[in-house]
Amino acid sequence: MDAARKNMDYPAVLNPNRPITPGVATETILCGEFREGRGYTNWRPRGTGDCLLILTLGGAGRLRVAGRDHDLGPGDAVLYAPGAAQDYATEGGAGRWHLRWAHFQPRAHWRPWLLWPELGPGVGRLRLHGRAEVAAAAALGRMLTASRLGGPGHEDLALNALEEALLWIFRLNSDESPGGGDPRVQRAVQRLATRFDEPFKLDALAAHCGLSPSRLSHLFRTQLGTTPQRLGEKLRLDSARQLLRRTNLSVGEIAREVGFADPLYFSRRFQRAFGHPPSALRSAD
Repeated sequence: MDAARKNMDYPAVLNPNRPITPGVATETILCGEFREGRGYTNWRPRGTGDCLLILTLGGAGRLRVAGRDHDLGPGDAVLYAPGAAQDYATEGGAGRWHLRWAHFQPRAHWRPWLLWPELGPGVGRLRLHGRAEVAAAAALGRMLTASRLGGPGHEDLALNALEEALLWIFRLNSDESPGGGDPRVQRAVQRLATRFDEPFKLDALAAHCGLSPSRLSHLFRTQLGTTPQRLGEKLRLDSARQLLRRTNLSVGEIAREVGFADPLYFSRRFQRAFGHPPSALRSAD
């Protein structure tokens, strides 16, 4: 067994010789297309400060999440949230992996589209098929073209193409969610993603969607695998992380911007979510 393959067969915590892949830092989008052979591996135990989308076009990949391996074939899409450990490689038996990928900072209105079924913390996967698979792959191809050609507005063109791909994936995800992607749940998610100025109140959110609090909580658990309050906090903290990277606002100003009245409480929740305080992220930049 060659060393590269052996590195993928054991968790990095038990294999200190496995190299850590250099991080990336993008304020908008960084994308590409790889055709990798056996031995290709990527290991970022602390993830990156952006989202990462991977779509398999051919061959096979493998990713490890929470100690378990998952195979990726054509049509499989993976989404890593900021800070989620990234551990993936070419699947040894296939010997090749053809993928398109994008590191990106999501636009604010994309948040509801990025709620995928999770394999583990911060790692979502969806299997695309039919029109959604073809359309998403084509949109990512246009994303690559815009990025590679450069010129005025090329990043916006690339982001627009990525947005189209995410929308096709979102449509498929909604269609295949329990209950057909209940529009009342989507209404609740949209409100959580856009009304950071409002303190979280389950009763008010449920009334906005025409549901009882217990029914809304049940739908969230079955369709999204979380609670309204946890999702609301995740969206706020993800937004705060972007603001820390992309603005000169103070930690206190960012806390208020995303709906935390107490900066100290905000810092505690941020550290619990990401493993470091907001000030450490600002210092790293």
